[in-house]
Amino acid sequence: MRRSILIVAPYLPLPANFGGALRIYNLIRYLAESHDVCLLAPGIKSDIEQAFTLGEICDVTLVPASSTSRQPANRSKRLSQVRSLANGKSFLETTFRNPQLQAALDRILMTRHIDLIQFEFPESALIEAPASIPTVFDAHNVEHDLLARVARGSNSTGKQIFNLLESQKMKRLERRIWDQSTLCLATSHRDAGLIRSISATPVEVIPNGVDLDYFSALQEQSSTRHAVVFTGAMRHQPNAEGATWYVEQVHPLVQAGHPDTSFVIAGADPPAHVQALTSSSVTVTGEVDDIRPWLAAANVVAVPLWSGGGTRLKLLEAFAAGKPVVSTSIGAEGLDVIHGEHLLVADTPDKFAAAVIQLIDNRELADRLTSAARARVERHYGWDAIVRRLVAAHDRAIELHTG
Repeated sequence: MRRSILIVAPYLPLPANFGGALRIYNLIRYLAESHDVCLLAPGIKSDIEQAFTLGEICDVTLVPASSTSRQPANRSKRLSQVRSLANGKSFLETTFRNPQLQAALDRILMTRHIDLIQFEFPESALIEAPASIPTVFDAHNVEHDLLARVARGSNSTGKQIFNLLESQKMKRLERRIWDQSTLCLATSHRDAGLIRSISATPVEVIPNGVDLDYFSALQEQSSTRHAVVFTGAMRHQPNAEGATWYVEQVHPLVQAGHPDTSFVIAGADPPAHVQALTSSSVTVTGEVDDIRPWLAAANVVAVPLWSGGGTRLKLLEAFAAGKPVVSTSIGAEGLDVIHGEHLLVADTPDKFAAAVIQLIDNRELADRLTSAARARVERHYGWDAIVRRLVAAHDRAIELHTG
């Protein structure tokens, strides 16, 4: 049955060059093949051209953005964080509430029939939907758990206190959002369990996916030997934290075994302390138009994450591209992959470095891992298969609402 689905997002998901945007864009792209999809999101003037591009596959309604969420920290953002300490609401709730988004939602519902509304991230779910329409909340991460993990890994007392307090506030906000939704989506069974532990709202696991055709072309390209690559938006604190850990604690150990090994940090908006990691053997690219050439040059892809939530699209992209991966346990969390079969998992600097060197030296092992990992993503993580599961989740949400 063809449905009219409204997706409410905290930003325009183009360019799709980081995890959240990739998920939203691909869910829309594949849903729109069999359903009428409308996207509602805040944006800025520079988003207009991308909005027209996205408008070729779905209806797009943009409203002026009230802030620059998911952007690098600036003085205004820091002041807002300080102010949020003085009230009982989370920084996200006090900063990203957008009255124009609510007004636009009301206009859409007055002018067209909508069968279901799907909210992406807590920012978009701060607006109110009518009780007459089933709502699905897509929890890319469990934000309060992510903040608690970031706090535990922080070396700054001030940041640790802020993130712990913010975690408590976000837990209250997320519970309210989950409770008011007809159905929640989680990207992993772990996140689904966290949601179920504090909310009675039903949860379906809809994992992240990967564009198999987009990355398959890399398999025939030659790699630059002894290049280790880490991808991801560096404004995301877990990525910046992981890049720093690798350069300071792992890279010297790898170079001790292979002095010609380079490390590439490929991702948008690196903060100053990440840019400062640049050296003769460490490259910090900043934003790149296409991540594939950097993956093509990789001998090993590193996923050195110590905090975060959901599942890592960067890992799925490496698998699809046919690149061997070394990850921490948290980096590989939530995906149906096994150490020694699809990737190598290591949680200390010496073991992580040893795994990287092993993949550099043992081509047979690297080929065996990449072959099994590519087969895994082909069976379970293509976006077409993911969206079939999403459509079934929408069926359930409508049944729950009408039943």
